[in-house]
Amino acid sequence: MSNSLTLTRRNCGQYIEKNMELPQNCRSISAETFFNRPDIRSVVFPYEMEQIGNKAFQGCSRLSRIELPEHLQKLGIGVFSDCISLKKVKIPASLTSIPKNAFNNGRKLNSLEFAPNSKLTFIGPNAFSECATLTEVVFPASLEEIDDRAFYKCKKLSCISFPGGDLRVIGKQAFYFCGMDSLQLPDSLEVLDESAFFKCCNLTSVVIPPNVRYLGKWIFHGCNRLQYLEIRHDPEFIGEWIINKAATIRCYKGSKVDRYCQQSGFKVEYFS
Repeated sequence: MSNSLTLTRRNCGQYIEKNMELPQNCRSISAETFFNRPDIRSVVFPYEMEQIGNKAFQGCSRLSRIELPEHLQKLGIGVFSDCISLKKVKIPASLTSIPKNAFNNGRKLNSLEFAPNSKLTFIGPNAFSECATLTEVVFPASLEEIDDRAFYKCKKLSCISFPGGDLRVIGKQAFYFCGMDSLQLPDSLEVLDESAFFKCCNLTSVVIPPNVRYLGKWIFHGCNRLQYLEIRHDPEFIGEWIINKAATIRCYKGSKVDRYCQQSGFKVEYFS
């Protein structure tokens, strides 16, 4: 489109308002365009906007409401990082990935919603880390990977749901120190990386799905209320200290998991 507009730090001044509605011909926002602007309280993006650049709204400490456009194709690294007043985010169906630090340190973010028919496949490192008031997330069926520390220290995150069958990887410290009291991992899962659920102190029992081939060290270490970890198959790799000594691993007698328990000094119960 010949009259399409790209907003930059040089030309954005005329649009800055407390409640900001960007012009309909705006198709992209460059890196750091609205960086550290505490005067912005809300933003309505044009329907056909496609790209919001790195750190475009980082540090907008009073920004509490955004409406992401339905045609959005790309979010930049740290785009809404340190927006400590942001309360609700709805990810449009068009977006395939959420980048590193996208909503990091969203202290008041209490609602994260994915649009129906979401195409999202990837949630990047620290994307929602330290969103301390987030309580529930229902991930889209299309999701394939949750990267390192994606939900790190989301202390009130008490419910996560994986309704789809595409998730293969949960990265290092992805849900470190979160608040869920139950956990149903999808059968599609292949990799549970190091400290993925470290210090999730409300968990009491977990079943490892049959396709998991990699169990990183300390995945459930520090989960002080965990009583049972059930593993009915033999993963290719099992790291050290995947649970606390007080917990029990349920497995088949004579299996690789059984040998791991004997070598590590973990309590074990056998399936009949």
